[in-house]
Amino acid sequence: MTSSVPQPMRPHGVAGRIFGFLMERTNRPAYERAASLIDLSPEGRFLEIGFGTGRLVEMMASRATAGFVAGVDLSPLMVETARRRLDHMGVRHELIEGTAENLPWPDASFDAAAALHSFQFWPDPVAALTEIHRVLRPGGRLILILRNHAKRQVDWLPNPWSRTPNEVEDALTLLARTGFAAGRVRPDADTSPVILAES
Repeated sequence: MTSSVPQPMRPHGVAGRIFGFLMERTNRPAYERAASLIDLSPEGRFLEIGFGTGRLVEMMASRATAGFVAGVDLSPLMVETARRRLDHMGVRHELIEGTAENLPWPDASFDAAAALHSFQFWPDPVAALTEIHRVLRPGGRLILILRNHAKRQVDWLPNPWSRTPNEVEDALTLLARTGFAAGRVRPDADTSPVILAES
């Protein structure tokens, strides 16, 4: 039942709309950081896992004016919110309710992908990263921005690797296991851990 799912994982109802607004404001540095690491041409194809209100997808759509942007999110409310945001832009887009473990697009569909603060919600990160690797073209870029869980243990998170202080190291290990070449990105004013990976 939706009401039993935490708002950070699947925003819903009136509280979900408020949470989405606050999340977008809080995540602004992460959007800017991800956008600075994604080199997307006007014909580029971009995928976001857990797009929330759609701000980063919107930023990518403004670059990929003759391309395609897509994404999956657990929240029907966020899907509706992000679709409304993109509908006026005239860029081809496909935003759906779903998870990273089961992406509906063909192999090598995207030039770049991003997951900002959503890794912690993946119950099966190996399956999710395997799917993301599949839909990225060879040499495609993945940006992972993680929440900083180093100071506390968050037992309710679905991703077992996000419940420990070793989340960044474990994410790098999982990326290597699923075919990515990855490394940390030097943090700037935003202290969220950033990982840049290539397929």
